[in-house]
Amino acid sequence: MATTAERVTTVVTKIIDGDGHIYERDADIIPYLRGKYPEETLCTYYLFPTLDGWRRGLPPRGHRYDAEGWSQFMDDTGISEAVIYPTLGLAFAYARDPHWAADLARAYNDYVHDHFLTRNARLKAVALLPVQDPSAAATELRRAIHELGMVGGLLPTPGLTVGYGDTCFDPLYAAAQSLGSMLAVHGAARQHGIGINIDYVGADGAQAFVLAHSFAQMSQFTHMIFGRVFERFPRLKVAFLEAGCGWVPYLIERIDRRTERTGRRLATEQVRNHPVYFHAELAERQVLPLTLSVVGEDRCIYASDFPHEPDDEIMEVLEAFLAREDVSQSAKQKILCDNIEALYALQQA
Repeated sequence: MATTAERVTTVVTKIIDGDGHIYERDADIIPYLRGKYPEETLCTYYLFPTLDGWRRGLPPRGHRYDAEGWSQFMDDTGISEAVIYPTLGLAFAYARDPHWAADLARAYNDYVHDHFLTRNARLKAVALLPVQDPSAAATELRRAIHELGMVGGLLPTPGLTVGYGDTCFDPLYAAAQSLGSMLAVHGAARQHGIGINIDYVGADGAQAFVLAHSFAQMSQFTHMIFGRVFERFPRLKVAFLEAGCGWVPYLIERIDRRTERTGRRLATEQVRNHPVYFHAELAERQVLPLTLSVVGEDRCIYASDFPHEPDDEIMEVLEAFLAREDVSQSAKQKILCDNIEALYALQQA
Protein backbone atom coordinates (compact mmCIF):
# COMPACT_ATOMS: atom_id res chain seq x y z
CA MET A 1 0.00 0.00 0.00
CA ALA A 2 1.31 3.42 -0.94
CA THR A 3 2.28 5.75 1.89
CA THR A 4 0.96 9.27 2.33
CA ALA A 5 4.24 10.63 1.00
CA GLU A 6 4.00 8.44 -2.11
CA ARG A 7 0.39 9.40 -2.82
CA VAL A 8 1.03 13.13 -2.64
CA THR A 9 2.60 13.54 -6.07
CA THR A 10 -0.27 11.70 -7.74
CA VAL A 11 -2.60 14.55 -6.73
CA VAL A 12 -0.53 17.72 -6.27
CA THR A 13 2.99 18.80 -7.17
CA LYS A 14 4.02 19.08 -3.52
CA ILE A 15 2.71 19.91 -0.04
CA ILE A 16 3.90 22.86 2.01
CA ASP A 17 2.95 23.19 5.66
CA GLY A 18 1.81 26.77 6.22
CA ASP A 19 1.79 26.67 10.04
CA GLY A 20 3.64 24.24 12.26
CA HIS A 21 5.23 24.82 15.65
CA ILE A 22 8.28 24.34 17.78
CA TYR A 23 8.44 23.87 21.55
CA GLU A 24 10.84 26.61 22.56
CA ARG A 25 12.43 26.23 25.99
CA ASP A 26 13.76 28.93 28.28
CA ALA A 27 17.07 27.07 28.66
CA ASP A 28 17.63 27.25 24.91
CA ILE A 29 16.89 30.97 24.65
CA ILE A 30 18.67 32.23 27.78
CA PRO A 31 22.12 32.11 26.10
CA TYR A 32 20.84 34.63 23.54
CA LEU A 33 19.93 37.06 26.34
CA ARG A 34 23.19 36.87 28.28
CA GLY A 35 25.08 40.11 28.47
CA LYS A 36 21.91 42.18 28.83
CA TYR A 37 20.39 40.58 31.94
CA PRO A 38 21.89 39.06 35.11
CA GLU A 39 21.94 35.26 35.00
CA GLU A 40 19.97 34.94 38.25
CA THR A 41 17.24 37.21 36.86
CA LEU A 42 16.83 35.10 33.74
CA CYS A 43 16.59 31.84 35.68
CA THR A 44 14.17 32.96 38.39
CA TYR A 45 10.91 33.03 36.40
CA TYR A 46 9.69 31.89 33.01
CA LEU A 47 10.80 34.08 30.11
CA PHE A 48 7.49 34.00 28.25
CA PRO A 49 4.13 35.00 29.75
CA THR A 50 1.72 32.14 30.38
CA LEU A 51 -1.64 31.98 28.63
CA ASP A 52 -3.90 31.10 31.52
CA GLY A 53 -2.29 28.98 34.21
CA TRP A 54 -3.00 25.64 32.51
CA ARG A 55 -0.12 23.15 32.35
CA ARG A 56 1.45 22.98 28.93
CA GLY A 57 5.06 22.22 29.77
CA LEU A 58 5.24 18.51 28.99
CA PRO A 59 4.82 17.54 25.33
CA PRO A 60 4.08 13.87 24.58
CA ARG A 61 6.90 11.37 24.86
CA GLY A 62 8.43 9.64 21.91
CA HIS A 63 8.64 12.70 19.68
CA ARG A 64 11.47 15.00 18.70
CA TYR A 65 10.61 18.61 18.06
CA ASP A 66 14.01 19.80 16.93
CA ALA A 67 15.07 20.29 13.30
CA GLU A 68 15.74 16.57 12.90
CA GLY A 69 12.34 15.68 14.32
CA TRP A 70 10.71 18.02 11.87
CA SER A 71 12.63 16.34 9.03
CA GLN A 72 11.28 12.95 10.05
CA PHE A 73 7.72 14.26 10.23
CA MET A 74 7.98 15.84 6.77
CA ASP A 75 9.44 12.67 5.29
CA ASP A 76 6.60 10.59 6.74
CA THR A 77 3.86 12.90 5.47
CA GLY A 78 5.33 13.91 2.12
CA ILE A 79 5.57 17.56 3.15
CA SER A 80 8.29 19.34 1.18
CA GLU A 81 8.66 22.51 3.24
CA ALA A 82 7.22 23.88 6.47
CA VAL A 83 6.86 27.28 8.11
CA ILE A 84 7.37 27.15 11.86
CA TYR A 85 5.79 29.27 14.58
CA PRO A 86 6.39 29.43 18.35
CA THR A 87 4.34 27.79 21.07
CA LEU A 88 5.15 29.79 24.21
CA GLY A 89 5.52 32.83 21.98
CA LEU A 90 1.82 32.73 21.15
CA ALA A 91 1.29 34.45 24.52
CA PHE A 92 3.88 37.11 23.70
CA ALA A 93 1.46 40.06 23.67
CA TYR A 94 0.94 39.57 27.41
CA ALA A 95 4.43 40.98 28.00
CA ARG A 96 3.97 44.52 29.31
CA ASP A 97 7.54 45.86 29.17
CA PRO A 98 8.22 46.85 25.55
CA HIS A 99 12.00 46.81 26.04
CA TRP A 100 11.89 43.27 27.42
CA ALA A 101 9.59 42.23 24.59
CA ALA A 102 12.05 43.57 22.01
CA ASP A 103 14.99 41.75 23.63
CA LEU A 104 13.10 38.48 23.98
CA ALA A 105 11.82 38.61 20.40
CA ARG A 106 15.34 39.15 19.13
CA ALA A 107 16.67 36.27 21.25
CA TYR A 108 13.91 33.91 20.08
CA ASN A 109 14.48 34.77 16.44
CA ASP A 110 18.24 34.25 16.73
CA TYR A 111 17.64 30.90 18.44
CA VAL A 112 15.25 29.72 15.71
CA HIS A 113 17.70 30.78 13.03
CA ASP A 114 20.62 28.92 14.63
CA HIS A 115 18.80 25.75 15.71
CA PHE A 116 16.26 25.27 12.93
CA LEU A 117 16.83 27.31 9.78
CA THR A 118 20.56 26.60 9.51
CA ARG A 119 20.06 22.91 10.25
CA ASN A 120 17.21 22.13 7.88
CA ALA A 121 16.83 24.07 4.63
CA ARG A 122 13.26 22.76 4.28
CA LEU A 123 12.20 24.78 7.32
CA LYS A 124 11.18 28.44 7.15
CA ALA A 125 10.15 30.58 10.09
CA VAL A 126 7.94 33.47 11.07
CA ALA A 127 9.54 36.01 13.39
CA LEU A 128 8.38 36.88 16.87
CA LEU A 129 7.72 40.63 16.95
CA PRO A 130 7.47 43.05 19.90
CA VAL A 131 3.99 44.24 18.99
CA GLN A 132 3.97 46.25 22.22
CA ASP A 133 6.00 48.84 20.26
CA PRO A 134 5.02 48.73 16.56
CA SER A 135 8.07 50.76 15.49
CA ALA A 136 10.36 48.29 17.26
CA ALA A 137 8.36 45.46 15.70
CA ALA A 138 9.00 46.96 12.26
CA THR A 139 12.72 47.13 13.01
CA GLU A 140 12.82 43.51 14.16
CA LEU A 141 10.84 42.37 11.12
CA ARG A 142 13.37 44.01 8.81
CA ARG A 143 16.23 42.33 10.66
CA ALA A 144 14.50 38.95 10.66
CA ILE A 145 13.86 39.10 6.92
CA HIS A 146 17.19 40.53 5.80
CA GLU A 147 19.61 38.95 8.29
CA LEU A 148 17.92 35.72 9.38
CA GLY A 149 16.06 34.75 6.22
CA MET A 150 12.66 34.56 7.88
CA VAL A 151 9.47 34.78 5.84
CA GLY A 152 7.01 36.75 7.96
CA GLY A 153 6.03 38.11 11.35
CA LEU A 154 3.66 36.99 14.09
CA LEU A 155 0.66 39.01 15.30
CA PRO A 156 -0.40 37.13 18.45
CA THR A 157 -3.96 37.62 19.65
CA PRO A 158 -3.85 36.64 23.36
CA GLY A 159 -3.01 39.52 25.66
CA LEU A 160 -3.60 42.40 23.28
CA THR A 161 -4.62 45.73 24.76
CA VAL A 162 -5.58 47.19 21.38
CA GLY A 163 -6.85 45.54 18.19
CA TYR A 164 -4.80 45.18 15.02
CA GLY A 165 -7.06 47.59 13.17
CA ASP A 166 -5.63 50.47 15.20
CA THR A 167 -3.44 52.97 13.36
CA CYS A 168 -0.73 52.55 16.01
CA PHE A 169 0.33 49.44 14.06
CA ASP A 170 0.84 51.39 10.83
CA PRO A 171 4.67 51.47 11.13
CA LEU A 172 4.69 47.67 11.24
CA TYR A 173 2.23 47.34 8.37
CA ALA A 174 4.19 49.80 6.26
CA ALA A 175 7.39 47.85 6.87
CA ALA A 176 5.79 44.50 6.05
CA GLN A 177 4.26 45.88 2.85
CA SER A 178 7.57 47.40 1.78
CA LEU A 179 9.40 44.13 2.48
CA GLY A 180 6.77 42.04 0.72
CA SER A 181 6.51 40.13 4.00
CA MET A 182 3.40 38.52 5.43
CA LEU A 183 1.97 38.97 8.91
CA ALA A 184 0.12 36.16 10.67
CA VAL A 185 -2.77 36.76 13.06
CA HIS A 186 -2.49 33.69 15.30
CA GLY A 187 -4.53 32.76 18.34
CA ALA A 188 -4.03 30.27 21.13
CA ALA A 189 -6.14 27.98 23.27
CA ARG A 190 -7.17 30.74 25.67
CA GLN A 191 -7.83 34.43 25.13
CA HIS A 192 -8.13 37.53 27.27
CA GLY A 193 -8.44 41.11 26.13
CA ILE A 194 -10.63 42.74 23.48
CA GLY A 195 -13.67 41.60 25.45
CA ILE A 196 -12.89 37.89 25.22
CA ASN A 197 -12.77 35.85 28.42
CA ILE A 198 -13.92 32.26 28.11
CA ASP A 199 -12.28 30.66 31.13
CA TYR A 200 -15.69 29.70 32.49
CA VAL A 201 -16.58 27.28 29.68
CA GLY A 202 -15.35 23.96 30.99
CA ALA A 203 -12.60 22.85 33.32
CA ASP A 204 -11.05 20.49 30.77
CA GLY A 205 -10.33 23.28 28.31
CA ALA A 206 -12.16 21.58 25.43
CA GLN A 207 -14.85 24.24 25.13
CA ALA A 208 -12.25 26.98 25.33
CA PHE A 209 -10.31 25.29 22.54
CA VAL A 210 -13.41 25.23 20.35
CA LEU A 211 -14.19 28.90 20.92
CA ALA A 212 -10.90 30.67 21.60
CA HIS A 213 -9.25 30.49 18.19
CA SER A 214 -12.34 31.40 16.20
CA PHE A 215 -13.40 34.21 18.53
CA ALA A 216 -9.94 35.73 18.40
CA GLN A 217 -9.77 35.59 14.60
CA MET A 218 -13.25 37.04 14.21
CA SER A 219 -12.41 39.88 16.57
CA GLN A 220 -9.17 40.83 14.82
CA PHE A 221 -10.56 40.36 11.31
CA THR A 222 -13.48 42.66 12.12
CA HIS A 223 -11.18 45.23 13.70
CA MET A 224 -8.86 45.25 10.69
CA ILE A 225 -11.72 45.46 8.18
CA PHE A 226 -13.40 48.40 9.90
CA GLY A 227 -9.97 49.94 10.46
CA ARG A 228 -9.48 49.89 6.67
CA VAL A 229 -6.08 48.21 7.13
CA PHE A 230 -6.20 46.50 3.75
CA GLU A 231 -7.29 49.66 1.97
CA ARG A 232 -4.54 51.71 3.58
CA PHE A 233 -1.93 49.01 2.88
CA PRO A 234 -3.21 47.38 -0.32
CA ARG A 235 -0.22 45.04 -0.81
CA LEU A 236 0.00 43.92 2.83
CA LYS A 237 -0.28 40.13 3.11
CA VAL A 238 -2.13 38.97 6.23
CA ALA A 239 -3.07 35.41 7.18
CA PHE A 240 -5.62 34.40 9.81
CA LEU A 241 -4.41 31.09 11.20
CA GLU A 242 -5.50 28.14 13.31
CA ALA A 243 -9.24 28.66 13.45
CA GLY A 244 -10.21 26.95 10.22
CA CYS A 245 -12.23 28.90 7.68
CA GLY A 246 -15.84 28.16 8.61
CA TRP A 247 -16.20 31.49 10.39
CA VAL A 248 -15.18 33.43 7.28
CA PRO A 249 -18.37 33.32 5.14
CA TYR A 250 -20.54 34.07 8.17
CA LEU A 251 -18.50 37.08 9.27
CA ILE A 252 -18.00 38.49 5.77
CA GLU A 253 -21.75 38.44 5.17
CA ARG A 254 -22.47 39.93 8.58
CA ILE A 255 -20.02 42.81 8.05
CA ASP A 256 -21.33 43.41 4.53
CA ARG A 257 -24.90 43.64 5.80
CA ARG A 258 -23.80 46.28 8.27
CA THR A 259 -21.90 48.35 5.70
CA GLU A 260 -24.22 47.98 2.70
CA ARG A 261 -26.22 50.92 4.02
CA THR A 262 -23.19 53.08 3.17
CA GLY A 263 -23.13 51.69 -0.35
CA ARG A 264 -20.24 49.30 0.26
CA ARG A 265 -19.72 45.61 0.97
CA LEU A 266 -16.69 46.35 3.07
CA ALA A 267 -15.54 42.83 3.95
CA THR A 268 -16.08 41.33 0.50
CA GLU A 269 -14.26 44.22 -1.18
CA GLN A 270 -11.22 44.03 1.09
CA VAL A 271 -10.87 40.25 1.00
CA ARG A 272 -11.30 39.91 -2.75
CA ASN A 273 -9.12 42.88 -3.68
CA HIS A 274 -6.25 42.36 -1.26
CA PRO A 275 -3.94 39.47 -0.27
CA VAL A 276 -5.85 38.20 2.77
CA TYR A 277 -5.46 34.48 3.53
CA PHE A 278 -7.23 31.98 5.75
CA HIS A 279 -6.24 28.65 7.25
CA ALA A 280 -8.31 25.85 5.75
CA GLU A 281 -8.70 22.87 8.04
CA LEU A 282 -8.79 20.02 5.56
CA ALA A 283 -11.33 18.07 7.63
CA GLU A 284 -13.92 20.86 7.43
CA ARG A 285 -16.68 19.08 5.55
CA GLN A 286 -19.49 21.52 4.80
CA VAL A 287 -17.75 24.85 5.29
CA LEU A 288 -14.58 24.43 3.22
CA PRO A 289 -16.39 24.32 -0.16
CA LEU A 290 -18.56 27.21 1.00
CA THR A 291 -15.54 29.29 1.98
CA LEU A 292 -13.87 28.60 -1.35
CA SER A 293 -17.00 29.84 -3.12
CA VAL A 294 -16.97 33.05 -1.07
CA VAL A 295 -13.27 34.03 -1.01
CA GLY A 296 -11.99 32.07 -4.01
CA GLU A 297 -9.43 29.29 -4.38
CA ASP A 298 -6.50 31.69 -4.02
CA ARG A 299 -7.13 32.62 -0.38
CA CYS A 300 -6.94 29.38 1.64
CA ILE A 301 -3.84 27.57 2.89
CA TYR A 302 -2.99 24.27 4.54
CA ALA A 303 -1.44 24.01 8.01
CA SER A 304 -0.64 20.83 9.94
CA ASP A 305 -0.27 22.40 13.41
CA PHE A 306 2.39 19.77 14.12
CA PRO A 307 3.38 18.91 16.84
CA HIS A 308 0.25 20.25 18.55
CA GLU A 309 -1.70 17.63 16.60
CA PRO A 310 -0.76 13.90 16.51
CA ASP A 311 1.26 12.68 13.53
CA ASP A 312 -1.14 9.89 12.63
CA GLU A 313 -4.13 12.23 12.68
CA ILE A 314 -2.33 14.71 10.42
CA MET A 315 -1.62 11.97 7.90
CA GLU A 316 -5.20 10.67 8.01
CA VAL A 317 -6.57 14.16 7.36
CA LEU A 318 -4.16 14.71 4.48
CA GLU A 319 -5.06 11.42 2.82
CA ALA A 320 -8.78 12.06 3.18
CA PHE A 321 -8.41 15.54 1.69
CA LEU A 322 -6.44 14.28 -1.30
CA ALA A 323 -9.36 11.91 -2.02
CA ARG A 324 -12.15 14.48 -1.59
CA GLU A 325 -14.45 14.89 -4.58
CA ASP A 326 -16.13 18.11 -3.43
CA VAL A 327 -12.89 20.12 -3.70
CA SER A 328 -11.50 20.67 -7.18
CA GLN A 329 -8.07 19.55 -8.29
CA SER A 330 -7.02 23.16 -8.79
CA ALA A 331 -8.17 24.08 -5.28
CA LYS A 332 -6.20 21.20 -3.77
CA GLN A 333 -3.05 22.33 -5.57
CA LYS A 334 -3.52 25.90 -4.38
CA ILE A 335 -4.41 25.07 -0.78
CA LEU A 336 -1.55 22.61 -0.32
CA CYS A 337 1.12 24.45 -2.28
CA ASP A 338 0.59 27.48 -4.50
CA ASN A 339 -1.15 29.79 -2.03
CA ILE A 340 1.43 29.06 0.66
CA GLU A 341 4.24 29.88 -1.75
CA ALA A 342 2.51 33.16 -2.60
CA LEU A 343 1.76 34.08 1.02
CA TYR A 344 5.30 33.51 2.28
CA ALA A 345 7.07 34.42 -0.98
CA LEU A 346 8.87 31.09 -0.73
CA GLN A 347 10.16 31.14 -4.27
CA GLN A 348 12.04 34.32 -3.36
CA ALA A 349 13.21 33.12 0.06
